[in-house]
Amino acid sequence: MKNDENLKKSWANKIPKGVKKVIVIVILIAIIFLAVIMSKSVIKSQTKTTKLGLENVGELVTQTGYLTVIQDSKESRDFFNLFEIPFTESRQIFSYDIEIDASVDFSQISQIADDKNKEIKVKLPHAKIYKATLNPDSLKVYLDSESLFSRIDLTEHNEAIKTMQEQAIQDARANGILEAADTNAKRLIEGFIKMDSKYKEYKVTYEYIGGEVEK
Repeated sequence: MKNDENLKKSWANKIPKGVKKVIVIVILIAIIFLAVIMSKSVIKSQTKTTKLGLENVGELVTQTGYLTVIQDSKESRDFFNLFEIPFTESRQIFSYDIEIDASVDFSQISQIADDKNKEIKVKLPHAKIYKATLNPDSLKVYLDSESLFSRIDLTEHNEAIKTMQEQAIQDARANGILEAADTNAKRLIEGFIKMDSKYKEYKVTYEYIGGEVEK
C-alpha cells in the first residue's frame, strides 16, 4: 500500500505546476458550463414566449354597435341679438343610422406560456373606437322647413353630420361597446390559443398593457 501511495505522489510531482493550473481551470470552466446549461433548461421548462400568429391579425373589429341619431338643425335671423325675428327660421329634423366599430390591435398582443403550471398569460391593449360609419340610405326626414330669409347651407349640414357621428360614438361608449369588445377579443384569443392541442388544457389569464390585471 505504501509503495502505491509513493508511486501516486511521485507521478503527481512529475506534472508541471503550469499544467496543473490549466487542468484546474478547465475543470472549473466545465463545471460552470454545465451549471449554466442546467439552469437554462429549468427556466425554459417553466416559462417561454409563444408565437401564435396573433401579431399578424392587426387591427381587428371585435364589437359593432348600430345607432340611430336624430339631428335638429335651426337657422334664423335675429334683431341685434335681442330676439329672433318671426318667420325667418329654417329648420331641418332628420336622422341617420350610424355603425360604430370597436377594435383591438392584435399586433400588440404577447403571450407567455408556463408549461409547469399549464398557464398562458396574455398581455393585450384595451379596445378602442375604430370608426363611425354613417349609412346614407338610412336618411329619414321629419321636418324640412326653409325660410327665404335664412337657409341651412352645405357647410352647416356637414357639421351637423359630424355632430351626429360624435354623438353616436358617445352613446356607444355609454352603452358598453368597449367592454363588450374587450370580452369578445379575449374569447377570440383563447379560441386561437386552444386550436393548438398542446394548450388545450391550459388556463388563459389576461393582463392589459399598463398593468391592469383581469378581475
